[in-house]
Amino acid sequence: MPPSRILDSHIHLWPSTSTTSKDHGWMTDPTHFLAKRHGISDYKDVTQTSPAGSALKGFIYVETDRYLPSKISDISSGASKEEVEEVFRDWAKAPLEELRFLKRIVEGEGKEGDGFELGDGELMKGVVVWAPFHLPVSIFNAYHQVAEKVAGPKLWERIVGFRYLLQGKEEGEVKKLVSSEDWIENIVSLGKGRGGKGWAFDIGVDIHRDGPDPLGAVGEMIQRVRERESTDKNGTQPVRFVLNHLCKHALTTDSPTDPTKEWLEALSKLGPDQNIFMKLSGAFNEFENATPSSASDVVESLNSIVSKVFDAFGNRVMFGSDWPVCNVGGPAGEKANWGLWVESVELMLREAKIGEEDRESVWVGAGSRAYDVQL
Repeated sequence: MPPSRILDSHIHLWPSTSTTSKDHGWMTDPTHFLAKRHGISDYKDVTQTSPAGSALKGFIYVETDRYLPSKISDISSGASKEEVEEVFRDWAKAPLEELRFLKRIVEGEGKEGDGFELGDGELMKGVVVWAPFHLPVSIFNAYHQVAEKVAGPKLWERIVGFRYLLQGKEEGEVKKLVSSEDWIENIVSLGKGRGGKGWAFDIGVDIHRDGPDPLGAVGEMIQRVRERESTDKNGTQPVRFVLNHLCKHALTTDSPTDPTKEWLEALSKLGPDQNIFMKLSGAFNEFENATPSSASDVVESLNSIVSKVFDAFGNRVMFGSDWPVCNVGGPAGEKANWGLWVESVELMLREAKIGEEDRESVWVGAGSRAYDVQL
């Protein structure tokens, strides 16, 4: 049976005014099909062409890796509040502009090029935004204050998590980042947010292109976070971690993909933690050759990977489309890739003989728990 309700746990949006390399550093080719508006209206056009479109009840927005002019902001330890805010307005101009775009969505006050209609914001059940976890705690906290002020109360209530991408870094950089005392303290602080309910942290690593070391470093980081949480006397909630895109495991087309030893070891360490989740997303971009054109061939390649994911995480596996990035490797065209991925996930759940309750968890439940949202 097709899903009756879908919470798409991973989509990206940007207006037509944010399609240059000064808005997104990765938009280096102005002719690339991602370098154009991708608004809620465009997302609705795509999902409604799929038989599963009527089941879509909402989505989680995930930050889009907005441009920063340098790795570290130029803020002195003795800077005043006004000086800090001024530096952020310049250094973090693009991430703050992302917040303004999201604010317009939830407040229903769009500008030309935003790509949404009045009422579309109700589909956006939660928002995962960027924050500078790599900076000293005092500066990280100052950024939070600036971001909350820019977002306004209506959007800030909708923020359910944060992300700082750990893919595409130089060798050894991820371990250096996530093992720093400031990083650990900043992550632990997420458990105190949202009125005590806590914020999630999305983990974006790429073992396909970057190798297994960043994922191993993330596992060590989470262990340190848990140790710190266990000694906290203020009742801090355990931070919920959400692994994006199956950690971008490479996929093969000529036979079922053989999971790597390092990936399996990471799953065995992370899986028992009931506050770590995994997204079924991003697979179209990880095939070493052309992505298979049928759901059955996609599933054949993924079966061995997905079975290990369910063994490790159980009912903490969630559906995500990674729209519109799913179009980069998607074989069915921009109008049909979302539907093909839904069909593929539906088929893999059926072939894995996943029970009705756990199927519902993949489509709705796990994402709702990870981000603490209601449909």
